[in-house]
Amino acid sequence: MAHAEYLRQEGGDDLEVEHIKSDWRQMDLSGAERVMLEWVEKLTLTPSSCGQADVDGMRSAGWNDRDVLDIAQVCAYFNMRVRIVDGLGLEVDEWQIVRAKAGAENAAKLASERGVEMPSDLWNVR
Repeated sequence: MAHAEYLRQEGGDDLEVEHIKSDWRQMDLSGAERVMLEWVEKLTLTPSSCGQADVDGMRSAGWNDRDVLDIAQVCAYFNMRVRIVDGLGLEVDEWQIVRAKAGAENAAKLASERGVEMPSDLWNVR
């Protein structure tokens, strides 16, 4: 949940944030964005399976070497944070839950205005 909330904090569209939290594959993304998210998911779940072919795929999708490095570092940073937080048994702060609920409420309004459905609530925030 917290990762998507950073997107909201940076000015991301509330409805898009809710879609990312539910399933980014259901979003209207560019080919380069899909390749990037597929690689980040692979880097998160099975890092030892990543290799030069993945980097070449990122380049083929339009990402330059600096982009690839930045994406890898952000992915690694958030993975490290999750492991520390989970490993220490830390809980999400109340202000984060309040922010997520407010964002979800705004996303519901946007979904209604746009005539689309709200994504599922995998994190049971709403």
